[in-house]
Amino acid sequence: MKALPFPCIRPAQDRVLEALPAMGSILSGNDALRGSIADGLMLKDPGAAYYVYECSGEPGRVTGVVAICPTSVLAGDKGDASADVAAAARAIAELKVQPRPVSLAYEASPVMDIILGAAKEGASLYAVTDPAGITHRAWEVKREDAVGAIRAMLDQAPEPALADDPAYAAALTGASQLLADEARAAGTYTGKEPFNFTVAALFPAAQVSGAAPQVPTGLLTHQVARF
Repeated sequence: MKALPFPCIRPAQDRVLEALPAMGSILSGNDALRGSIADGLMLKDPGAAYYVYECSGEPGRVTGVVAICPTSVLAGDKGDASADVAAAARAIAELKVQPRPVSLAYEASPVMDIILGAAKEGASLYAVTDPAGITHRAWEVKREDAVGAIRAMLDQAPEPALADDPAYAAALTGASQLLADEARAAGTYTGKEPFNFTVAALFPAAQVSGAAPQVPTGLLTHQVARF
């Protein structure tokens, strides 16, 4: 499958406990998001990276890798065409930021487990425990050799399966289509725009059954168009 590193918009490390409870406000619109970046509450990473994400608590510990995948990985799930989904799609298209990664399950190799385990030996960007007692950790991977190793493993993996709310996947697909339609109408569409990709938390299928964990909203976001 195609899964690439990406530049992330995320909370400042020293202000994550302030940022996460305020995500409803921060991601309420472009002005609020720009203001939080100007204030230093949120930051835009200057370069592309993969992120290792770990969720631990009941019933155990799950480790995934966060990357951007072509939005076509969601096309196999038709979701629903409800008014709520359409409204969510419009909100994402207007915000021009995907608020959280969509959770996908993939066939991970033992080598990938070793690579991600090595990444987790370094200092994490975040270690946050939510009110339900679940601890969320994330590590940034941008060293060239480590990025190359993760990409090589993901290139060899088959296409992932949706392990998230189908309505969320449908909203992401709808937002991508809305932005693509706008670009086509303006005569600027190339097919390489960020909105043609979705940020995904890829979890080993062997570690999840049914729905996979969800990365907290706002922790690792993907800017899909200029705002």
